[in-house]
Amino acid sequence: MFILALPTMALTQININWETSVDVAPESFGYTNLRMELDSDGLPVILHGKSGNDGGLYCTRWNGASFNEPVAVTTEVGLFINDAEGPRMAISGDRVAVSYQLSGQWANGGRIALSEDGGVTWETPIAIAPNATEDHFMPVPSFDSDQEPWLTVKWGSNPVLEGAMFWDEANSSFLPPVDAGETMAGDAACECCASMPFSHDGRHYDVVRNNNDNIRDFWMVRTDAAGNWSESLDIDPTNWSINSCPASEAETCILSDGTLLAVFMSAAEGGSRVYWSTADLEGWSLMGSDRIDPSSNHVENHPSVHAHQDHSVVAWESNQGGYKVMVATGSGTFGAPEEWSTSATSVTENLSGHSRRPVIRIDENKVHLVYQRPSEGTIHYVQGTLESSTGVAPSQSANMVTATLTHEGWYIAKLQDNFNYAIHDLGGRLVSSGRSKNGHVPFSQSGVYILVIDAASGAHQIKIFR
Repeated sequence: MFILALPTMALTQININWETSVDVAPESFGYTNLRMELDSDGLPVILHGKSGNDGGLYCTRWNGASFNEPVAVTTEVGLFINDAEGPRMAISGDRVAVSYQLSGQWANGGRIALSEDGGVTWETPIAIAPNATEDHFMPVPSFDSDQEPWLTVKWGSNPVLEGAMFWDEANSSFLPPVDAGETMAGDAACECCASMPFSHDGRHYDVVRNNNDNIRDFWMVRTDAAGNWSESLDIDPTNWSINSCPASEAETCILSDGTLLAVFMSAAEGGSRVYWSTADLEGWSLMGSDRIDPSSNHVENHPSVHAHQDHSVVAWESNQGGYKVMVATGSGTFGAPEEWSTSATSVTENLSGHSRRPVIRIDENKVHLVYQRPSEGTIHYVQGTLESSTGVAPSQSANMVTATLTHEGWYIAKLQDNFNYAIHDLGGRLVSSGRSKNGHVPFSQSGVYILVIDAASGAHQIKIFR
């Protein structure tokens, strides 16, 4: 197999000029359950907690120059503080919702606390299911177009369902859950991977790690015009099979062209790696998916993504003899993930010890990043500014070979003549081969594969998925 050398062209590269990191709060306020959102002024609102008798759940705000004193979200004790399955936060303007669970009270211990001033003060928490007798575990909040809260829960057991609970304004309480994942393949949701609910253009969406006979991949579900959860889309072609829950969630954002962008972890290639997927919400179809940094051979996890106007940013943790935080930038349209691999850099290269579980957000040209520092027991916050520079990048060759998904398999552009092909899984095993006489490669299996082509113009290798 040969490597095609492409000509080069001038390119405007977007870099981040980072300032010096600062601590969000003293160690006594904890560093777990790290979440961050931006208020109506584009300033960070950070959620964090600490377990134990002297622990609690806190909201800390950046005022533009420094952090305010942490504010307790609730006076309740015995909170379930856990990075993977613990409290979550959503924001709409200056209305903030924080959900949490009382430890051991998996049926009726779910709570949601609201703030109307960006997290400065908090109202009395509301029990999401005060009379429940079956699990309503791991509540995750969101806001609809009217700024009313709704949430998802892991509902029941054997199987665990993906429950969606909506706000009953007349009674100031939540309605009983409905099965949001009924149309997904299989009969269960992953029991300890938090979901990602959101509302967009009058519909409710939820990104869920599914459990279909231990294939733990991400699906997106949504409501129809009548408000019923009637549509589902597999947005993770890796089809990772594991008989336990990986306890890792997805993050999503909507790009400026309306594309849904999701990032998540999978171990389909033999180790924990981070991936992206893009979906066309109007056409309800998967557009693309791949590794965030295909060149990396390190253990990766916990990706975070955000976009605003013309830009997108992504962060994740990478174990390079110690966990480091990686960050990459791209445009604000569907091609953004393809640009990330050329801009991926370590933000914590000069720090000793682990830097973990980053959360990244962007507002115009300002980037906000927080991450855990377990050895210090604190959270670091660092702000960056997007800056343009001119660099060099490969051009799109006129002879580039691409694969286009069809109902029967794949169509290989630029190769209408006869060619031999072989399809391998990610472990290198041959799963199909043959000879094409018209540019088409028949293939119906789902998943991620490597297509190897032997044509008159040379050998080609393409990663394909369906």
